[in-house]
Amino acid sequence: MLAMTHTQRSQEMPAKSSAWLVFLLAAVLVALATVNASPAGALVHLDFDQKFFVHPDRQVWDFSVVRPDSTYHIFYHTIHPETPHASFGDTIWHATSLDLKHWNIEGPVLTVGQNEFDAGALWAPDVFFDESRQQWALAYTACDAQMNQRIAFASSPDLYTWEKSPLNPVVEPDPAQYSYNPDGWWSNFRDPYVYVEDRMFHMLVTAKQWLDGPTGVLYHGVSSDLENWEDVGVFFVNDGDTPDRVLESPQYKVIKYRHYLLFGEYDTSGISAIVADAPNDFSMNDRIWIDYGYAPEVDEFDKGSHIFSRICPYEVPATGEVLYAVRLDTLQFNEDETIQASMPHPLSLDWASYSGTATLAQPTFTDNPALRGAEPAGPVGNGYFGSAEYYQGPLSGRGSPGTLLGDAATGSLESHIFRVTGTRMTMLVGGGHYPETCRIALVDARTDTVLLSETGLGVELMTRREWDLRPLQGREVFLQILDNETGPMGHINVDEIHEDFQLVSAVETLPPAGSALRHLAYPNPCNPRTTIRFELGRRQEARVQVHDLRGHLIWTSPLIQGVVGVNTVAWDGVNGQGEKVPAGTYVYSIGLDGRMAGSGKVVILK
Repeated sequence: MLAMTHTQRSQEMPAKSSAWLVFLLAAVLVALATVNASPAGALVHLDFDQKFFVHPDRQVWDFSVVRPDSTYHIFYHTIHPETPHASFGDTIWHATSLDLKHWNIEGPVLTVGQNEFDAGALWAPDVFFDESRQQWALAYTACDAQMNQRIAFASSPDLYTWEKSPLNPVVEPDPAQYSYNPDGWWSNFRDPYVYVEDRMFHMLVTAKQWLDGPTGVLYHGVSSDLENWEDVGVFFVNDGDTPDRVLESPQYKVIKYRHYLLFGEYDTSGISAIVADAPNDFSMNDRIWIDYGYAPEVDEFDKGSHIFSRICPYEVPATGEVLYAVRLDTLQFNEDETIQASMPHPLSLDWASYSGTATLAQPTFTDNPALRGAEPAGPVGNGYFGSAEYYQGPLSGRGSPGTLLGDAATGSLESHIFRVTGTRMTMLVGGGHYPETCRIALVDARTDTVLLSETGLGVELMTRREWDLRPLQGREVFLQILDNETGPMGHINVDEIHEDFQLVSAVETLPPAGSALRHLAYPNPCNPRTTIRFELGRRQEARVQVHDLRGHLIWTSPLIQGVVGVNTVAWDGVNGQGEKVPAGTYVYSIGLDGRMAGSGKVVILK
């Protein structure tokens, strides 16, 4: 029997005589072709990033997401991994994205102040648009040095430049009504959530009262101008089995005429919701558990679609550090009043098929080999395909940080069929050197003939490869990533597959002698240590230098005897005197045998 082509495989089904089933099949195939086929002239851009927000070398804590147009903006407070507790967050940052997968960190927008009320920390931003003033507003938790919490505000005309309100702190609870002692330690009054109802601003805040013992409650304030707030009574009292626990990061929504209160419970990993006909009917007896995580947020940017975001932790096995990222999925509010987090397989959007044990936990989240202390793979963004890896990301239910399946795992992916349009295709490839059994290939969709392929170089680090597509323009093809190898280092790493119209350079397995065309700094951004990696085609003396953007020499590495293949030089973010350099952008250059052979930029975040 002849082997079936990619097209035949996608259309195969058992023969049926029923006319209606044939008609249904034809309709399904037309629908699939409409969804999956690349439009004429479209260029293929495939990577393996998922809907996570990760700030390199920092923990991401309480956050707020807005989308005024086509761009998503996330505001969040953050700390370094080695900081002992999230309460020490001293900065609120800002990042942007067009698709919730690829993020650009814009920088810090608010930091702790000189005033006593916010000298300790800034937490839990909540960003919304103030229609009356036609500007953006940000409510946040301001903490003094003893972590007593108050609510402060800031404003912005454009989401990029923020100014704290001169009236700060705008809201502080009445100690006669709440368990609040500004002269003591850790008075609860945090995590503001602002919404508009009947042309008035309403704000819910995590707080405590003494009701037959310490009891978690939600403060409810009302204002017409965001400056003068009236306490209109408690919005909700924790009437559950653990009433002393405050309810954090409250979110109040009205969806399909039903009222929903979402929250996390202090010192508990999990997100819950209560549904009722009206807020007065809320009770913990009707509590619905949704998912693990912290600080939930639900946003309806497109009608009927609710983005469900929450903080999720993951541990670095090599160091024991716990990192936190934001995961973004969708939330389904069902007619039977159940609530379900929708987390489709992240390969299903861009890849027509995937099979085998090697695809069980793909894409691989972050640089999973580096998490376990092994040689990094060097992905771009928050994920890549690593056929030996077993970690799809926190809360995915697939693997755990640093876990691997190993070289015994096999499997393959096949993309949707597309028509070659560009002049070249580039990608990052690493892993074992097995050209026939462990490779990425461009395959003719009609004949299943392999047209172009790449394999690893025997190292984890992915390096840039390039295919000349000019002889193939107009041909229908698909991409296949194959791991059918179980030998030593029998796996493949792939990331950043891009078709474009750039000039085609010479395609070689290794760069020509005397050049360092394939190089990168990882991690990048860093805080502050990074490693510059580069490939050599022959043994050469190598040295790395770092300059600032004004061209001043900052640091010079010792002279090393470069070997064939991958070479590494670490920079600890210091100058020639061993002093740490300020945060910012720097330029590294690679010298080979006394001549400059390559350069790139590295960003230090602090």
